[in-house]
Amino acid sequence: MPFIKDAIHSYMAIPEFFEPLIDSVPVQRLRRVRQLAGTEYVYPGATHTRFEHSLGVMYLAGRLCDILNDNNSRVGQPHLIDEHHKKSIMAAALLHDIGHGPFSHVFETLYEGEKRNHEDISRWLISTYLKPLLESLDLDPQDISKLATGVKISDDLVFMSQIIAGTIDCDSLDYFVRDSYYTGALVGTLDVSRILMMTRVMKSNLVFDLKIGLPILEGYFLVRLNSFKQIYFHKTSRAAQIMINNALKNKKEEFSLGMFETHHDFLKWDDYTLWAAIQDDPFMDKLKRRNLLKMVFEESDLQYSSSGTQLVSSEIGKLESRIAEIAGIDPGNVFIDVPYMSTVPYAHATTFDPEDIPVYINEKKIIKKLSDLSVLFSILKGYYNLIRVYTWEEFRDSVANGAKQVFHDG
Repeated sequence: MPFIKDAIHSYMAIPEFFEPLIDSVPVQRLRRVRQLAGTEYVYPGATHTRFEHSLGVMYLAGRLCDILNDNNSRVGQPHLIDEHHKKSIMAAALLHDIGHGPFSHVFETLYEGEKRNHEDISRWLISTYLKPLLESLDLDPQDISKLATGVKISDDLVFMSQIIAGTIDCDSLDYFVRDSYYTGALVGTLDVSRILMMTRVMKSNLVFDLKIGLPILEGYFLVRLNSFKQIYFHKTSRAAQIMINNALKNKKEEFSLGMFETHHDFLKWDDYTLWAAIQDDPFMDKLKRRNLLKMVFEESDLQYSSSGTQLVSSEIGKLESRIAEIAGIDPGNVFIDVPYMSTVPYAHATTFDPEDIPVYINEKKIIKKLSDLSVLFSILKGYYNLIRVYTWEEFRDSVANGAKQVFHDG
């Protein structure tokens, strides 16, 4: 069994069985898709890619399968996950991000109004392009596509999808630690090994044994919130992403971006090929010289509903025009950004509350909600909302005044 030396997990044992998948075009393409597009403009070390992240998720998924089986063995129960299912889970973990376009999540703005995202592209590639390879490995492409995107393959195997895409999953356990490491942002301590050891299966769902440590789970959600505040929603990162987003929209028709009739139409694009194609756009020209948009207004809060942010999102164009009118400039020089995140990631495949964490704390193994047992978690549970206004350096004062009038004075 070969080992891969990783900055986060040290030596990762990767069975030779997976080498054909690792060497496939969709997976190797991830070497050229950065994990955090635009973040390198504030954290220069944030140039890691979705390739090493995908390997890390596969490694953690394999570890969790072994831990769940070992837990059963210790109490005289049969293994939960046979070798075939373990291979399916690890393959899905490896492939879960192959649908990401260049510049990662920024590229998904090209799908607005089409009700699709990178998970839909992943399912498409897995069930079609990779189908012959998966079948040659005796793996079911439909099962892999579901596992990779958090869709249950059967009612009694819901937990298998939750390993990769659940409320606390191997995907986030890798990227929170990896993104903190490469950015250098101090977001808190995440005890990945301990969380894996706390994980159990009850009623076909992943649950967490609080007897091992409530603070460990609370720490996960503090890290999640801090990661969004310090990394994913950093004002400078978002400025760069807004500029890339506008360049992509400007070039969408010219290069048929977001419109894929063949696998090649999608797979030909990565950070390098797309940058080369759109580099003459005015936004990209400014980005080359780090002439970034400047944030001139910000409001943030933690709410129990996302409806406020969604309302603002639907009115963005009108609000930008009102601010521009007050500032006496063209509306094309005002950019409103309304990122928001749920402090508890939504679990699609679950028979419990999809916005809570199933836990147990006693030998009777009665499943409860984490929000009923943790004051900290109940306080954190909700939506972190931001409203920001950006413009160019020369319009800072006038746009700041316009934004204040629109958002504070009505």
